[in-house]
Order: sequence, then C-alpha cells, then structure tokens
Amino acid sequence: MFVSKILISDEFEELKNELVAEFGINALRFIPKTPANEFLMDDARAVEKESYIAEKNEKIIVIMAHSFRIEAQNFLLKLLEEPPKNIKFLIVAPSKNLLLPTIKSRLICEKRKKTKEEISLNLDIKKLDLKMIFDFLKENESLEKNDLLEKISLLSKQSLKYKDFNANELDFFYKSYELAKLNSKAGILLATLLLNAYTKKNQ
Repeated sequence: MFVSKILISDEFEELKNELVAEFGINALRFIPKTPANEFLMDDARAVEKESYIAEKNEKIIVIMAHSFRIEAQNFLLKLLEEPPKNIKFLIVAPSKNLLLPTIKSRLICEKRKKTKEEISLNLDIKKLDLKMIFDFLKENESLEKNDLLEKISLLSKQSLKYKDFNANELDFFYKSYELAKLNSKAGILLATLLLNAYTKKNQ
C-alpha cells in the first residue's frame, strides 16, 4: 500500500516512468500532466477536483514542480490532512525548502535514494546481448520472491534510463512486478523483460 509523501528529487521524467512501471498507468494521475516550472492555483484546484472523483482502487495523485505558489499550497492543506477514500498524494520537489512547514507537517518527507543499479543487477543494459541475457538468467532463475521483486524494480529503472517506453511497454513492467508478487517463476519473468529490453535497444 502506498503512503502519501513528499519526495525530494529533480529527476522528474525518470521518476515518472518508474512510477508508471511500478504502479501502472491507471493508478496514477499526474497534475499537471507534465512537470511544471511552478505549481499554481489552477493546478491546486485540479488536484482537488481529481481527488473527489470516486475510485474503487487506490489512486495516487502525483504533483511535480520546480516551485510552488504559497496560495496553491495553502489550498491543498485540508485535502492533504483529510484525503478522500483511496486517494494518496505524492509531491515531488527539488528541495523541501520550497514547501510550507504546514505542508511538510502533514506528509512524511523522503529524499530519493540513488542506487548503483548496474552493480546490484550485475548487468549493463546499454551493452545487452543474448549471451549476457543467458548468463543473467542462469544466475537468477531460482530467485526468492523478494529478491525477484528487487531485480524487476532495478531492471525497469535501468531500462528506462536508456530508452523511451510507451504506456503499454511501461505497463508490462508493472504487470511483471505484480506477477512476481503472485510467485510466478523468476526465469520466465526475467527472460521476457530482458528480451523486450534487448529488442527495444536494437530498434
């Protein structure tokens, strides 16, 4: 279950792709649709409107901006404190100093951690070939569920760094992650993801 939070990062596009790969496009609403130079009152009103559109499943409203108008932040205060059912919020900003203390007091604040994916994966997506795929699968075909989830997450992050994926392709990362949760075999999931990445690399 996702917890509403503030995330400190300026890697908006990369993060956006990762969110789609992890949660699926249908669970996310980006307001504004592309990261803004400044989050304005019109954007805050759009967030409020989207929040009150009923959903059976959890919906994450993602707010990404380089700066935030004070009046727009104040407008969101009550919404953040008492969100409608199944509504979560993710505010992404380059610095926590851009946000009012009253906003920060309502949400947990995290700094996006940068990990050394190539080392963790022991795989260089930029140079991916069929032998590398074979060796990787041989090494990881019997992963436990938690380790498999981590590998899929790292693999999606690495893949997204080097190629643009459309909505359906991003959704495939999400579906693979969900299948891993259901104890699907590591070898099959990883093979499919790697072959897709290999095909994409050579397009």
